[in-house]
Amino acid sequence: MKNIFNILLGTLLFIMSSCDDFFELKRPQETQWTTTSTLEQGLSTAYWNLHWTGGMGRGCPQYFDFITSGSANLLDGTSVGVSYSQPYYRMFDQKLGESKETWLKGYQIITLANLALDLDRDGNGNPFNLDVKSDDYVYNYKRQIAEYHFVRGCTYFYLVKFFGTPYDPNGNNESLSIPLKTTAAYSKEDVMNEKIGTVKEVYDVVIQDLQYAKENLPEQYTLNSWNNVPGYECGRGNKIIAAALLGKVYFLMGKYDLAQKEFDYVIDYAEQTGRYRLEDPQSPFIENAAANRPLESIWEFNSGQLDGKSEKHNMYVYYGMIMGLRFRDSNGSDFYNVSDPKDGIVMSSWNCFTVGYWALKRMGWMVDPENGDYTITSTAKEDLRYQQVYHLMLPYEKGIKKGDEKYITHESVDAHAQVSTPHVYLDKFFRGEKPYGRYSKYPLIRLADLYLLRAWLRWNGGEYQQAANDMNVVWNRSNPQNPNRYNSSNVNHTEIFNEYLREMTGEGWTVDFMMGTRMPIPAGDAKGNTVVAPPYSSWHWPIPDEETSLNPNYR
Repeated sequence: MKNIFNILLGTLLFIMSSCDDFFELKRPQETQWTTTSTLEQGLSTAYWNLHWTGGMGRGCPQYFDFITSGSANLLDGTSVGVSYSQPYYRMFDQKLGESKETWLKGYQIITLANLALDLDRDGNGNPFNLDVKSDDYVYNYKRQIAEYHFVRGCTYFYLVKFFGTPYDPNGNNESLSIPLKTTAAYSKEDVMNEKIGTVKEVYDVVIQDLQYAKENLPEQYTLNSWNNVPGYECGRGNKIIAAALLGKVYFLMGKYDLAQKEFDYVIDYAEQTGRYRLEDPQSPFIENAAANRPLESIWEFNSGQLDGKSEKHNMYVYYGMIMGLRFRDSNGSDFYNVSDPKDGIVMSSWNCFTVGYWALKRMGWMVDPENGDYTITSTAKEDLRYQQVYHLMLPYEKGIKKGDEKYITHESVDAHAQVSTPHVYLDKFFRGEKPYGRYSKYPLIRLADLYLLRAWLRWNGGEYQQAANDMNVVWNRSNPQNPNRYNSSNVNHTEIFNEYLREMTGEGWTVDFMMGTRMPIPAGDAKGNTVVAPPYSSWHWPIPDEETSLNPNYR
């Protein structure tokens, strides 16, 4: 594959140094990765691609999940400079603007990971000849190798979900999906003839990598020497994150016993140590500084700013402006509304998606919006999630300026001039304190999600009261005036799914919940869409032409 060759060569040139004849060097990274601090260069780039590039990060996975899931509504008269009609209307046979970058950045991560893991293998687990009792070996090198497994497993999981046929618990999963390599390519012949893995083979590697990461990563990092910087851990994998993600992989695959084992492990750890616990619903969305981790966030997106107050890099959750209430220049979580264009809340003029009416009806937050009754229910008004991370906007009125009383209650930006009905917005992005709200962090995996997934697993296994207990943990946090809504007689798939919508909409996991439980994926508000039933075989995007035209194994 020519593009994989270019990735490998370009990555080596960028991360290490140029060389006159790449293929005359058997192992070029050995001349550059000679210490843990230099090995960190490749790992840092891998995380950068995972979190902060347009295809793999910056809210792109959350965006695609939201608008394909049936839980989003496309606002009348709006459009943006990213792919939106294809995913919203599920045109899976069409090319996406994001596909090429997703592919390139994903395989850059995999190439870097393979180079590092080859180095570890060929160096018998200690290629830098470190004292195996030293802090540098115990706390740095061993962790770095486990992190390379983690980022490779994460990346293959995302790529196979994006480009591969969905995993079918009742099928053989032998359809070809994406290139699968667990070692780097060191010749032109290698990179021009990459093996195409089956869906099963790719998922096997995902599981192996995440299992290795869980077994070898620490629960918390021990920082020393060159990495002793507050916030160093933000966005990186650890033992608990690896277990949580592994549980999510198993859940999607329909391996329910294995999924519950991982969720039990993470939840038990959280409850016994207090390192993770539920707080106010807005808490995971209002931090800037990397060192300040909200207790509910198991794994976070990090804006890349250790102090949360740097404008040297333009790294923020780009897609949040397209599916959320606030623009990137909003400052502070509160709805303080002032006329200064650089202060207070700033409504996103780029937004074109809100929470769908189909979803709001099932969440119990609008009376009957599909039939024109947009009344907000008392259930919504009493729920802290609705109060803190969602926001109602009334129809467009011309001439409202920032600082006017109606600015935070009525549509006012010209892009929304055709919006004639009330809508509920996601308000989970750009919530950090002034003056750098654009660099806000947000959770990639959080504890409430795992409670709800375990609730479904327990219910599915006939443990109805235990399922209700997990549901009430999540419900009670957001409804302290009306606790313990669920019991063994009223917990079921529909109730769990509706609670999942209230809790997790817009955070990137709704389609995984639907596929993992084997429920039909609803059409939602999009006219022309139809319900998609298992095994969801057409639910994946075309592999970029640059790949299929050059790799002979596709033919």
